[in-house]
This record gives sequence, structure tokens and C-alpha cells, in this order.
Amino acid sequence: MKRAGIILALLIIAVGAWVDWTYHSIRTEISEIGAGLPSEEQLNAMSPDQLAGIKSNLVTSCGRADELKSNLIARYFRGDALKTLSDRCDLIKARLGSVEGP
Repeated sequence: MKRAGIILALLIIAVGAWVDWTYHSIRTEISEIGAGLPSEEQLNAMSPDQLAGIKSNLVTSCGRADELKSNLIARYFRGDALKTLSDRCDLIKARLGSVEGP
């Protein structure tokens, strides 16, 4: 019985450590993606040539944000920040689409 209690305690500690690590890694990734994306004001001030120059970086960052949206744990812990990031990416995609044309 004592041995089963120790195993259960270790299992609970391991799961807690995994949840903590996951939470912090998701928070860090969302912060990194958000820092790499221009704000709405910066986006509106950019010329089409400037947008074309950073298009690949924007598409990559927004792709990372889309991957996080499909992560159940990310949505649970950081859903509000993820929604804000997703809205920024939608705005960026629309702006890139308007610059590129049909």
C-alpha cells in the first residue's frame, strides 16, 4: 500500500510538472509570435513593398499561431491571448491579400 502511494504521488508530480511546462512554453511561444507581428497601426503605415519584404516572416508567424489554435491545452490556458493573436493574423492576411490582388 505504501509503495502504491509513492508511485501515485510521483505520477501526480510528473503530471503537474508537465502541465506547468506546457503552460509556460505556450505562453512564451504566444509572446514570441506576438512580438514578431506588426500592430494594426504599423501594418497600415507599411508600404506594399515593405509588406512584400516581410511576407514570408508574417506567413510563418501566422502559421505558428494557427498551429497553436489547434492545440487544446493552448486554447484552454491562453485562449484570450490566442484569440487576439489570431485576429491580428487575420488582419495581416487580409492586408497581404489586398496588396497582392486577386
